[in-house]
Formats: sequence, C-alpha cells, structure tokens
Amino acid sequence: MIGLRFLALAALLAAVLAASPKRAEAYDVETDSTSNKIFVLLRNLHPSAAFESIAIGHDLPAFVSQANASIVPASVPASGSDLAAIDFDIDAGATVGSTGELTVTITGSASGQSIDIILVVPLEVVATAAEAQGVVGTGVPAPDPGGTDSDGDGVSDALEVAFGSNPLDASSLPGEGGGGGVSVPLLENIGLAFLIALLLLGGTWQATRRKADPRWR
Repeated sequence: MIGLRFLALAALLAAVLAASPKRAEAYDVETDSTSNKIFVLLRNLHPSAAFESIAIGHDLPAFVSQANASIVPASVPASGSDLAAIDFDIDAGATVGSTGELTVTITGSASGQSIDIILVVPLEVVATAAEAQGVVGTGVPAPDPGGTDSDGDGVSDALEVAFGSNPLDASSLPGEGGGGGVSVPLLENIGLAFLIALLLLGGTWQATRRKADPRWR
C-alpha cells in the first residue's frame, strides 16, 4: 500500500444562491492509497448569521473508489469556524497519469437562504506524490469547538497551526497570502463569505509519521 501523502490548499470562498463551481489548482495523488482524508476548514465571516443545516456531498473521478463525509459540523457560528472532513480511497488499479476532478459540495443555509459551496479539485494519479502540496501546517486537524482563539480571528489556535497560519496574528489566516487558493465574491444578499482550507491526508503515512515524529506524540 502506498504511504500517506497529503496536500493542502486554501481559498477565500463564498457562494451565490446558484453557485458555480470554483476550480483549485491541480494536485497529485498516489495509486492504491486508502483512508485518505480531505479536511475542510469553514470560516464564516458574517457577523450575525450562522451557517446551519450543513450537508456534504461529492462527485468522484473514476479512480476514486469510494468516499464518505466523516466529519460534518452541525453549524458554523457567525464570525467563527468549524471543521469538516471527507474520507476517500484511490483504486488499486488506478493508472499513473490518470486525471479527474473531485467535486465537494457543501450545502446549508444562513438567514433563511439556501447556500451551495462548490469546489472542484483537479487530481492526477502519480507514482509518488510529495508529502505536502499547497498550504501546509503542522499536525492533523481536529474539531475544536470553543477552543482557544488567541488573536480573536474566529479560527482556534489549534486549527490555525494545523492549517499553517499564525494563531497570534489576526491578520494571518489559513489560505491567505497564496499557496494554492481560489477567490470568489461574497454572497451578495447577506454578505456571507467562507475561508475554505483543504488538507488531503492518507492514513498509512499518518500512522508512520506519528511513530517517527515527536510532534505526533
């Protein structure tokens, strides 16, 4: 089995009522990799409207054999953030050089309005992928509701470290300053915007890294 590889990308992302897909840059994945995870950091920039009734769907390229949403937040509070995750496997017979798009759709509502956030992530199957691609932090993200937010920017210290921003600087946020992001306008009617940070991990590499790296202990 291929060892764990991960990539990260981040984007300031918002939705219109009939959202059009927003494309990220292409990323590499390895054939025969299982228990991969896409961690999605949702930061709601609206000062009073929570993003609620959240559901996560996906459309898969042919070389992704299965996927499921393993973390689905109940809501993202106004001026706050929360974590979601999708697990997926790459087929053992995936041909190196194959390309396809993994489309993640996050649906919910805010101020009584239905919202779809659609992100298209182009993938390419390679023999060996870099351990990190895009925006990279330290450690594996985990839900942290009510966690310490030292700089008051709406993202907990633990999630900022995981997604590579400075938890002591409110001007430093996951995905800002480049590193593989896409930018789209705010939702006009209610001014709802999302900071979307994606971190793609695979389980075997994670287990190995935990044993070898003191950060994981």
